[in-house]
Amino acid sequence: MPKLTFFNLTKEKQEQIINAAISEFSKYTFNEVKISSIINKAQIPRSSFYDYFEDKKDLYKHILLLIKEEKMKLMRPVAEKEQESFFETFRELFKAGAKFAATNPEYDKIAAKMYENMEIVQEIFGKEITDVSKSYEYMLTKGIEAGEIREDIDVKFIAKSINILSSQLMIEGVKEGKVSTNELIENICDKMIDFIKCGIKK
Repeated sequence: MPKLTFFNLTKEKQEQIINAAISEFSKYTFNEVKISSIINKAQIPRSSFYDYFEDKKDLYKHILLLIKEEKMKLMRPVAEKEQESFFETFRELFKAGAKFAATNPEYDKIAAKMYENMEIVQEIFGKEITDVSKSYEYMLTKGIEAGEIREDIDVKFIAKSINILSSQLMIEGVKEGKVSTNELIENICDKMIDFIKCGIKK
């Protein structure tokens, strides 16, 4: 996390540095981003950078947490509202993610670059940060209670499968680069729901 000296800066100066970092991380992967480019764009001395952050990873972590916080503001109401249908909630969460990507194009680009450097993200946060299986477990359990989903399923296994499958599809989709992350989310959402709901049995 940023050092106290960063938070002692004016809000305008903080935003200047953060915006410079967002600009660089939206264009390049973590390994490609250079501190020199960030400080040149933010118009601060290199020594000041290290007064504010431990290193590039520290800054990157702060950026990702800011993005996560902004995204949760949009998605939390969807996740917390009374669940009428597992599949509808699943779709609404994916739609909220797509909306966030569409309205925050630089964040969307950072997310795409993040999927290219998941080992760095996991090194910074640990594997738990990329595992949302618990959320899927909760949704599946509520779906079973509502009589919408079979009672005999292995909730943990299905939740883990959904998480791994959706994450891997995002990674592969980003690598192909044929559509925006927004379109990719919508496409994955529809196909995932059809797959979960219907399976492959004729």
